[in-house]
Amino acid sequence: MGTKKVKISSVKRTAHLKSKKKPISKQQQLKLKQKREQLSSKCEHGQNIFSQKARKRDNLAQRKKGNKLASLGQLRPLNNDDDAVEDGDMLLDNVADMLDGDDLALLQAKKRKRKARAAEEDQQLSVALEMAFATASKIEQDAIKIKVDLLPIKSREGEIITRSTKVDYLSKPKKYKAVEEESILLSESGDKNSIYDDSDDDVVNDENEITTAKMISTTDLLIARQQEVERHKYRIGIICSGILEKPEDKMRNFNALYELMDEINQSSGFANLLAVRKLAIVSVTELFKDILPEYRVGQIDTKMQTVRKATLERVTFENALLQQFKKFLQKLEQLTAQVNKRGGQKNAQTIKLAAVAVQSMCDLLLAHPYFNYVQNIAQLLVYMLNCNYCLMRKTVNQCFRTLFNNDKRLDMTLFVVRRINHLIKTKQNNVHIECITCLMGLKIKHVNLDADKENELKQKKLESHRQRLLSLSKKERKRRKKLTEVTKELEETHAEENKQTKHNKLTEIIKMVFTIYFRVLKNDPTSRVLSAILEGLSEFAHVINLEFFADLIDVLNSILEEQAQDLGYREKLHCIQTIFVILSGQGEVLNIDPIRFYQHFYRSMLVVQAGKTHDDFGIILRTLDEVLVKRRRNMSQQRLMAFVKRLLIGSLHLLHNGTLATLGTIKQTFQLTSVLDALLDTDSTTGSGHYDPQLDDPEYCNAASTALYELTLLARHYHPTVRRMSGHIASGVPGTGEGALPTEIGKLNAHELFIEYDSSKMAFNPTIPLPKKSEVKLKKGTQQFLCSEFKKDYRKFLCAAPPAILTNAIYYDFLGAIRAPSNTIT
Repeated sequence: MGTKKVKISSVKRTAHLKSKKKPISKQQQLKLKQKREQLSSKCEHGQNIFSQKARKRDNLAQRKKGNKLASLGQLRPLNNDDDAVEDGDMLLDNVADMLDGDDLALLQAKKRKRKARAAEEDQQLSVALEMAFATASKIEQDAIKIKVDLLPIKSREGEIITRSTKVDYLSKPKKYKAVEEESILLSESGDKNSIYDDSDDDVVNDENEITTAKMISTTDLLIARQQEVERHKYRIGIICSGILEKPEDKMRNFNALYELMDEINQSSGFANLLAVRKLAIVSVTELFKDILPEYRVGQIDTKMQTVRKATLERVTFENALLQQFKKFLQKLEQLTAQVNKRGGQKNAQTIKLAAVAVQSMCDLLLAHPYFNYVQNIAQLLVYMLNCNYCLMRKTVNQCFRTLFNNDKRLDMTLFVVRRINHLIKTKQNNVHIECITCLMGLKIKHVNLDADKENELKQKKLESHRQRLLSLSKKERKRRKKLTEVTKELEETHAEENKQTKHNKLTEIIKMVFTIYFRVLKNDPTSRVLSAILEGLSEFAHVINLEFFADLIDVLNSILEEQAQDLGYREKLHCIQTIFVILSGQGEVLNIDPIRFYQHFYRSMLVVQAGKTHDDFGIILRTLDEVLVKRRRNMSQQRLMAFVKRLLIGSLHLLHNGTLATLGTIKQTFQLTSVLDALLDTDSTTGSGHYDPQLDDPEYCNAASTALYELTLLARHYHPTVRRMSGHIASGVPGTGEGALPTEIGKLNAHELFIEYDSSKMAFNPTIPLPKKSEVKLKKGTQQFLCSEFKKDYRKFLCAAPPAILTNAIYYDFLGAIRAPSNTIT
């Protein structure tokens, strides 16, 4: 049988669908009941007559509808609350259709308040239900018991009995951070107006709990310290990366790094570890090296003048950056003041922090030499150049040398030299040697102080040339004018700095440097910085004005003769080097007899040996370059031979790089003059008299009567390059053929050989091949006798003598035994 389709009315269909709805929960029934009571109270206390009429009309319609549904048998008594709510909403809509003006606005306002209050009550109800559920679940969980196995026992019969018991179940509580709970609530609420902070704010603010557990052992203490350092490393890394990502919005994060630099952390109240403080200083230094601009920030008053929005943002950022940079420098100054001023806390921790602070200031000075407050850094570093700690002095010394070498504008160089001059003058030359040696890094070797006179001569020539141009024709003058304009445009395209301004700065620097040198030589020739002063004079002697040469040589000669016992070998060598540099340059026009200086140098050549003094052999090499090479034509043959002979004697006491430098100087001297070929001849009859190596006067030691016998010793040297070089000189310094040097060795001068073959790192540089292993072959010798009779007697005695006498006796008179053969050997 088929099914029969029956059509029903829409009223029955609606009633059928309503009966199919799921029953609501108790919570929903409670909410609907509350809404119905609120709506009924509002309707009962309504003051408007229109609302009462509308309510009566609506109640009548609802009664008719209810009667109709009851007649059909489809009325649902359980859903009266839902219908009442729907009827209440429909009632308000019908009333709103009949109202206008103020009554309608009042009704809508009440409707909005009702909805807001209902939403708030729903939220409170949900929170209460969640708390009730949590309490109930906790009670149920407390009632849960779990089965736990106990240790087994052994009975008297030897059986193993297992045991178990039931204990309360204790769950591990989950600990959520405050930041995570806030983020969960924000995500659930879905509020569009919620404000989301940066992800690194919790790291910047250091919201981690600090455990104050009592340590019981040194191991636990070290572990806790390492964990604390690692935590702060992570925190510093997050803060620095955030600042580098967008420094305009993260200027406030510098304060968190400054707190880690202090001895006591202001936010936590605990003392910062030394490693954390040093790490914070280095991190802030690297930040400023990256974000500081290359130009000098100017001050713009935005209140007095109007600027564009982009300009205002840039000015605001630059001012904030400048304030943070100033604050950082003040903290570094406080750290250095602890060890540089009287009354400071001079302990191991403050000294280490001061060293880190000095290194940070040096890095900032080299990275941004023309930024704001950098002159303050340079002034502070000049005072640290005279502190009592060698490590800090070396750091500042190297910093100033690098600054002098890289500074192209020379403004900062001139400022530093002036401050050093002021420091030495204030301390009355009682300063450390680093205050003088840092000036060795100045690039003033190629400056000519006599350029003013040359410019005057050039100006006179140009004036005479101008007079000739005036007598030219009109066409020629026009052509000259165009050529001058083109030349001027070409110079502008080069974008070079004004050479005259740069020359004036260099001249001022040189005058300041020699003011320092001459003040020390004049006022305090026995100062502890005399060695550095003499070294500086030997380095820059060729740029001194000609009118100072005679007085300077007299001062240096008096130091060599009157203070010979108080001077060290370095001071003597520097004095001699300075004098020969002056005499080899513009000082050739001076009427000065250098014989006394030759004697001083000849006497000081053997003070350097393969020990602590070996590094000072470079001073002798530079002086030999002035004496044997540049002034070889002003020397007699006897003096030249004496210097070469003593130089080769001194090479036997040096390391292999010093020996190579010595042989390189001798090789160059052999190539420049043919007088030294007589030293390769072993015939001693060519000279007059005998050579006296202990005589201090090179003119009268008779060096021509000897030969370079030291080359035979150097031919068996342990270094293969020394053996090859000595053979090259012994062969007469040939350019090609047998005895010639390879190209890579022959092209090096004495200074390059001394540096290239340096073995200060306890290794051959360059490496040398290992010698080949070879077995020594012993050859059987033969006995030779000058007298045939003695040969017969000797053999006869060996055959007749008892073996005990020959083996046990240490000394035996063979000749007496032979002459008295009749005596009995006992």
